[in-house]
Amino acid sequence: MIRTTPNPALIAAQQAQVRVDACLDAGLSFRLEAGAGAGKTYSLVAALKRLIAENGTGMLQAGQKVACITFTEVARDEIRREIGEHPAILVDTIHAFSWAFLAQFQKALRGLVTEFSQQQDKIEAGGGIGNKPVEYNFGFFGVDENKITLGHDDIPSFMAKLLSQQKFRALLKQQFPVIFIDEYQDTDKNFMTAILEHFLQTGEGPQIGLFGDHWQTIYRGEYELVAFPIEAIDKGANFRSVPAIVKVLNKLRPELEQAVHDPDAEGEARFFHTNSHRGDRTNTTHSKHDMLPDASRKMREALIQRLTSEGWDFSKTKILMLTHNALAAEQGYPSIASIYERNEAFAKKEDVTIRFFAEILEPMCTAYAAGKYGDMFRLFGSAPAIRSHGDKLNWRESMDALNYLRLNCTVGEVLDHLKQTRRPQLPDTVMRREDALTALNGARIPEESTGLFRYNRLRQVPYAEVIQLVKFVEGYTPFATQHSVKGAEFENVLVVLGGGWNHYNWPQLLELLHTRAVTASNTKGYHRARNLLYVSISRPMKRLAVLATQIMPAPALSAAAYLFGTENVEDIG
Repeated sequence: MIRTTPNPALIAAQQAQVRVDACLDAGLSFRLEAGAGAGKTYSLVAALKRLIAENGTGMLQAGQKVACITFTEVARDEIRREIGEHPAILVDTIHAFSWAFLAQFQKALRGLVTEFSQQQDKIEAGGGIGNKPVEYNFGFFGVDENKITLGHDDIPSFMAKLLSQQKFRALLKQQFPVIFIDEYQDTDKNFMTAILEHFLQTGEGPQIGLFGDHWQTIYRGEYELVAFPIEAIDKGANFRSVPAIVKVLNKLRPELEQAVHDPDAEGEARFFHTNSHRGDRTNTTHSKHDMLPDASRKMREALIQRLTSEGWDFSKTKILMLTHNALAAEQGYPSIASIYERNEAFAKKEDVTIRFFAEILEPMCTAYAAGKYGDMFRLFGSAPAIRSHGDKLNWRESMDALNYLRLNCTVGEVLDHLKQTRRPQLPDTVMRREDALTALNGARIPEESTGLFRYNRLRQVPYAEVIQLVKFVEGYTPFATQHSVKGAEFENVLVVLGGGWNHYNWPQLLELLHTRAVTASNTKGYHRARNLLYVSISRPMKRLAVLATQIMPAPALSAAAYLFGTENVEDIG
């Protein structure tokens, strides 16, 4: 049957876009809050196209552009394609955008480097600052006789510091009268604080458009909505999920009720728990009343078999494991999981060493194995000087030795190799940890140095575990963390709630959803767990199943019944 009237989601989206257009016409800053599946990027692109149509020619003649700052390179490339790479719009990541602006002001940058207290040793060792040019190439801070190189984390921080000065704010507005920030809730805290304090709270500066969803904050420590003094626009649409799933989302988040794309679409959303399981359960600091790993795995496999018999296609299903040790053992990185008190420290790549392995070293090795040397050198930071056949052989020997160490040796042996070859260079933070271990000269690590203690333990782990961890974190397995699927969608999703997470207590979250007894002491944990649950259960298009392997108290089951419907809550223990 052909639909002859607009669908509810489309109507809601159009209403939100009318409000965005009104802000654009009036020159007002605004925040578009777009829940999961609402089509945030569509709204952002539509706003850019409106600006192109109405002001594109005039801005180009005035030497101005609209800036669209994205959180990822993937988002950047998608938006560029959608607007036909129009010259009146600069679409780039926060680092690329900020550096393009910062690079113009070399004297000011040298002044900021002078204030860089934590890098004074490197500055002195490199011969001081003088009139050396400040560059940003490799993502690591360094000083030599010819130049100063800024690190990856320095860029948004330096941008924020420049924006504290009126003359630089005026120059930014002159170049970019309109600035859009995609995924504002995950954008660098220093940068966003500068935008809030110097532009939004003062009513001065460029017109700012914020696009995102504070309920999908999983990379920052703040989980509640910042009080932005600008027009707030909620986009109450869901173009992704069937009504059965959207109904759960709306009950979880009634303040942003979403209209569905197709009211007649069939699907399901169910909650399974294991309260009747009579086997032994965990009783550790971070894991209470959870099924033991082997029993949990068997329970999950039995549920998968059952769902398959009921029509689920698991080749089109993502399994999101909001659990800890059992998953780590299955996926091949149990030693790494045991090192970290907070599982998300490596699942979210918060640990700088893990982030270096996941974002630089492993992709470099993958590119090398595939013969994609351009990609390898891009990750390295730049094309090195290769002037002879001997240079090529030297690179090949280094990479072949690295691959052997990755597969057969420890993390420490890989790091030692990289310290010698600098292919690639280790991040400053990692080198400081290496220097601290060297300074101890075999002496016991002080008890208060927990970060160094964890780092030393990580050095003893077989690097093969890192390879498996990266595959998991980057989504190259049927399993995934909730962090690696942010923004993604799948036909079906199975979410497994388990213990072992220091900051995510799922029985407590459901109890708080039922009792609404959120207090000052539990509010941060509540919002953190709630947001991760929301990100996870909002990924599927057609079918959603949640499996809780911990004992769910009565208030928690009441919350599950409210969210999913009593008829969709089942004990399969």
